[in-house]
Amino acid sequence: MSIYRERKACFRDLRNKKLAGVCAGIAHRFDIPIWLTRVLTVLLFLKFPLMVAMAYGISYAALPSKS
Repeated sequence: MSIYRERKACFRDLRNKKLAGVCAGIAHRFDIPIWLTRVLTVLLFLKFPLMVAMAYGISYAALPSKS
């Protein structure tokens, strides 16, 4: 048994996607419900549209996809 915890990778989840799978991949990485990440993303987008749109676009381009 290792004293180190297994590190989960961040990816785009194409099976549970609505738009690009970024929120589903982040939810999987942090073990939180997918709906919660989507709601938080929309709420943040309403407050900071340019910053959230840029972060989502960069995440879409940088994260590997996993089906």
